[in-house]
Amino acid sequence: MGPEQLAADMIEICRLGWQRGYLAGGQGNLSARLDDERILITPSGRSKALLTPEDLVQVSLSGEVLAGAGKPSGELPLHLAAYRLRPEVGAVLHAHPTAATALSLAGRQLDCTGLPEMLYHLGAVPTVPYAAPSSQDNAAAAEPFIKEHRALLLAHHGSLCLGRELEEVLMFTELVEQAARTLLAAGQLGGARPLPSAEQERLRRVDAEQGDELPSLAQRLDKVHLGLSPEFKVEKRAQDDRGRVHLILDGVLAQKVSLLHLEPGTGFRGGHHHHEKTEWFYVAAGRCQAEFVCSASGERLVMELLEGDRVRIPPGVAHRFEAIEPLTFVEIANRPYQAEDDLSFDWERS
Repeated sequence: MGPEQLAADMIEICRLGWQRGYLAGGQGNLSARLDDERILITPSGRSKALLTPEDLVQVSLSGEVLAGAGKPSGELPLHLAAYRLRPEVGAVLHAHPTAATALSLAGRQLDCTGLPEMLYHLGAVPTVPYAAPSSQDNAAAAEPFIKEHRALLLAHHGSLCLGRELEEVLMFTELVEQAARTLLAAGQLGGARPLPSAEQERLRRVDAEQGDELPSLAQRLDKVHLGLSPEFKVEKRAQDDRGRVHLILDGVLAQKVSLLHLEPGTGFRGGHHHHEKTEWFYVAAGRCQAEFVCSASGERLVMELLEGDRVRIPPGVAHRFEAIEPLTFVEIANRPYQAEDDLSFDWERS
């Protein structure tokens, strides 16, 4: 598709989004990938009902404005994070659909566990913790979720949908808003009842098999080893006469941090998975065996972790750890503890 047609299609999506009430006033923003190096994005502060193709701003994936008279949307960092982390993404829509935004204002989750169409098309739709709109912090808060999901709620701040093309991001936004309206209606009748767990997992597997192919577990876990280094680094281990320092994780908004110890022969710690929360596991001392299973695809991975190893555990990945040597480790989570987000996992059947 040429740049002119892409720009014309973006204007059509903007007007449809405005007509549906997703992009009122100057709210919301839309972008589309031109090629591997450039995107088109809507300008800041303009009504999406009145835009023309000439108003769109061309930006490099490094954030440099290449063409266009206006200023790019203030949510540019959020869009750039999506294109950087998900090479298959061709369009991004941040909108303010009324019911979905209302759920996030009330601190409610978009619980899709009773809606088969949502599980089939989108899987889980987690809520990103609040960060100031149009800020780098907002993009940083969303990054762990962008890696794993096609649709998100932004706390107090609307929705974010990623798709291969423009039509898809509008469709995903419609699905999110319709699900929110349905859940609010069900709440007036006593609340939505979830589907049986086995059926939920079956629908997620169908989504994984027929939708975008999930990266391998090894890629998703993003294992890194923080080596000993005397050089300045924001993530490293260091040793001198005063002792040892662990600089574990930089650039992540943490909402829960735990220090734990596990002795060999005492069994596993963990054993569950989450729909919403991303966790990082860091070995501060000792050695352990870690097991991971993707609840959508069934892929299984076992690895040994040593001092200085860090893994990122995304939503939907069951995990458990067993000490080989006395183990001290740190758990970092991007969400506060919620008991309903600790989901049991049948390791015997996996």
